[in-house]
Amino acid sequence: MRLLVPLLTAGSLAAAPELIRLHPLGARAGSTVEIEILGKQLDNAASVEFDCADLVWTHTTSRETGRITGLVAIAQRAPLGGHMLRVLTPAGPSTSLLFNVGQFPATVEGDHRAIPSLPAEVYGRLDGAADIDRYWFTAKAGERWLFDLRAMEHGSAVEARMYLFDSRGRRVAGNDDRDQFDENPLFEHTFAADGVYSVQLDQYRGPRGFTFGKNNAYMLRISALPRLRSVSPLGARRGSRVRLTVEGSALGRVTRAYLTEARRADYARMTYPYTMPIRFRPDPARFQDVARIEAVAVHTSADRLDAEFAIPDSAAPGLWRFWVDGPDGTADGPNLEIGDAPEVPEDSPPPPVPFTINGTLSKPRERDAFRIEGRAGVSLRLTVLSAQLGGPFLDSVLTLRDESGRKLTEADDVVAGWGGLLGNPDSTLFYTPSADGPLFVEVRDRLNRGGPEFPYRLKVEHGKPGFQLFTTPENFIVPRGGEGAVKVHLAREAGFTGPVEVWFEGLPPDAAPSRARFREDQLFEPNADGADMIIPEIEFRVKTNAPAGVYPIRIFGKGRDGLIAEAQTATMIGPIYQGEWNYYRRPVPSITLTVVD
Repeated sequence: MRLLVPLLTAGSLAAAPELIRLHPLGARAGSTVEIEILGKQLDNAASVEFDCADLVWTHTTSRETGRITGLVAIAQRAPLGGHMLRVLTPAGPSTSLLFNVGQFPATVEGDHRAIPSLPAEVYGRLDGAADIDRYWFTAKAGERWLFDLRAMEHGSAVEARMYLFDSRGRRVAGNDDRDQFDENPLFEHTFAADGVYSVQLDQYRGPRGFTFGKNNAYMLRISALPRLRSVSPLGARRGSRVRLTVEGSALGRVTRAYLTEARRADYARMTYPYTMPIRFRPDPARFQDVARIEAVAVHTSADRLDAEFAIPDSAAPGLWRFWVDGPDGTADGPNLEIGDAPEVPEDSPPPPVPFTINGTLSKPRERDAFRIEGRAGVSLRLTVLSAQLGGPFLDSVLTLRDESGRKLTEADDVVAGWGGLLGNPDSTLFYTPSADGPLFVEVRDRLNRGGPEFPYRLKVEHGKPGFQLFTTPENFIVPRGGEGAVKVHLAREAGFTGPVEVWFEGLPPDAAPSRARFREDQLFEPNADGADMIIPEIEFRVKTNAPAGVYPIRIFGKGRDGLIAEAQTATMIGPIYQGEWNYYRRPVPSITLTVVD
């Protein structure tokens, strides 16, 4: 279902620079490291641009068509976690990759596989289907170490298993997926005896000789950090006080908890359509510019932490990341949502719409039900947030019933899928009552599981189904006097029908005004196999003689009912599986047209 809209005469399309992999996948804050970036059209690369000034490309050591290497200086106080980077070339900017800032002494994979001391962060890669990596280290009786492999959701395509062996080669611990949706392995182990141990990384080998190609780097962190299994509630209202409860292990040494406003790299579970709040804007330039909310009190035990926060009125609505500090380092938790609607716990009667309920399916087969006062002809939008925020297990199902218990409607996944396979297991439901009266919404887990690791936010608002527009590629490049192409994609929310008019604003003056139309019968059909998704798209081709430079453009769509949505774009971390599936997106601040000489 593709419509080609020529804006001017056709010509040869620009070959845009594309990134495939970087190695190592990160480095320690306060260090300088040489990194290798693989890609296409990189032979004239000028420099590398990061998402903040705390990371600087200081020197290019080599460049060729498919590869560039150079030195990166990382400030001591650079924000921990992922950072976006792209290569700048005379042919325009490249696509983006993720570089991770760590906190422990770093070891880069080489011929010597001994880890000198713990804690440590090991940066390696699994080259080819046969590759298995193994590292040796010394541990003492009574020591507890947390083994945390970071690849998928951190800029790599590697899906791996991780095992721990003693000096006699016996397997003593291991893990495949840390939870329902995060396929990076993680486990903790307390050692019973002194000795030399090894940790082994073995990649997934699926049907048809599946491999991860060149996007195969990873970071293995071995530390004494606490493990944060769940955080609840998953959000709070601006201007309120909230107590966040953390379930986990080794929490007794935590001395501090805080929230930071989500940066672009923190949106690890962005699908189309998305129902979590996303900010399409640049990140703050430096660490000290990142907004932060400190906990006013922290109470800890070995397996539980309670952190009290006073959320200021000035806090920006949207996603914030949860962190804890202690003598063993800094541990990151899930994203939380700060909003404006009234919020209540699950055991309190809800206020009038709009409102948000913070709940937990605390035991197996639990079904939480809440009363809503419906009004004839006034549409309701009900949304569950859990997995998109980093919730580990909840695959929610929403059911709406009338006062007699009769089922009116039900919703499962926003986008069908599983784990890294593109899906969004959170639920959204739309309903327009035909008469005034009470309605009852029920939240349950699709597999009837429950426990403290099943928190959720149920958002109840007035609203009708809509649509979202997004563009590809990330780097829309047009050679001066030549031609470039950008695709606009339509993601319909369940229940949205009708045509959508699309138009551009901000194109160079000599580029023809552009309008096109998605037909009513162009359906959005997501499913569990990303290669088979049906996503309507319109390809626009643009030709211009405008001076070389970057031109911000805006793209809008309008539905039959007058609903207007602005298109956004996202980087696709990959390519993954020959470029057919793009699992992990990050928002791009704006859509730009780059004219190059």
